[in-house]
Amino acid sequence: MGSRRRILVVTLSFGSGHVRAARAIAQELRRHSPTADVRVVDALEQCCWLFRAGYVWPYWLMVRYWPSLWGHYFASRVGRKSQGTAPEWAFRWGCSRTFKTIAEFEPDTIVAAEVAACEIAALAKRRDLTKARIITVITDYAAEPVWVKAEADTFCVPDEGVRGQLVSWGAPAENVVVCGIPTDSTFALRHDAEGIRLRFGLGSDDIPLVLLMGGGMGPTHMDLVAEKLCASRTPMGIVAITGNDARVRRRLNRLRAAAPVSMQVLGWTDEVAALMQAASLLVTKPGGLTIAEASLCALPLVTFDAIPGPEQHNAARLVEAGGAVIARTADEATDEALALLEDAESRRTMSRRIRKMAHPDAARKIASLALNLDTQPREAALGTAI
Repeated sequence: MGSRRRILVVTLSFGSGHVRAARAIAQELRRHSPTADVRVVDALEQCCWLFRAGYVWPYWLMVRYWPSLWGHYFASRVGRKSQGTAPEWAFRWGCSRTFKTIAEFEPDTIVAAEVAACEIAALAKRRDLTKARIITVITDYAAEPVWVKAEADTFCVPDEGVRGQLVSWGAPAENVVVCGIPTDSTFALRHDAEGIRLRFGLGSDDIPLVLLMGGGMGPTHMDLVAEKLCASRTPMGIVAITGNDARVRRRLNRLRAAAPVSMQVLGWTDEVAALMQAASLLVTKPGGLTIAEASLCALPLVTFDAIPGPEQHNAARLVEAGGAVIARTADEATDEALALLEDAESRRTMSRRIRKMAHPDAARKIASLALNLDTQPREAALGTAI
């Protein structure tokens, strides 16, 4: 192998968050080491359809139609300290193209940005398909024992709470590093909030911009929240971002907002950072990446439609920090949002508190670890939250 670094970032597209995290890491790796060969692999894009049918579809069916069943299953997996989300043979057979990519690419480092990606990387190392260092990246404020693999060299976690979880499940404390959740470099820039407001028809600073998000792939009832906000007759501009969820986008496009409420519906957009910086309030599913992005923008949240398991822990972590309120239903989400729009002081307080959760250097820290650029003593790297 030549001197050129080879780094493989592996993820699985269970929602947009893991993919965004993987891309943010790859972006930072290329910035740090322009000569490195950095590749991002989505194992779900490479898997066979039978693996998708047996591994992916049951998850989506549960979270969309029987979320309590998924919650019970996830809690059971944590309670019995399960070491896998699927049998090893299922990964070997269903994700054979990803294993082939690992063997042929011969990476120096594998960055695993999703729990099944961690399993795939560990299995590849166990079967001598790679000698790569494995760095795992957890993008929620709660983990599960599956993440703790003997083959993993470094565990990058969002905060001390997740660090404590991994250590309690057997991860070596010196290998668990608090980095935060990696976000796109656009969140490090100061965007033109006035220009964003003008573009979306909000010329006056007195009219709040409410950002409504649903996690990119659902399931979400953001159309019901939007409908009730439109009916409130409270002056606001709503920007609803649906990501890849075409079904909810169609539902939102059927709604008609009338003054003093306006609404625009976006699909996938690269303007999330600019919109978050211009917004007064974010109403959203509590995905880990979305929370990390909002904290960088000091944007208070109303969370709803949390998927049982990590998303519920994400919402609880936000409330503990004082940066959000939790709503159980679309009606509650609307009521909480309207109350906060009428209470600027509460929003300012929440803004200050959520800002304390921010880790603006998360992607840089992970890239430094992957490139062996972190020369600080390990004890210093175990750091505290920013």
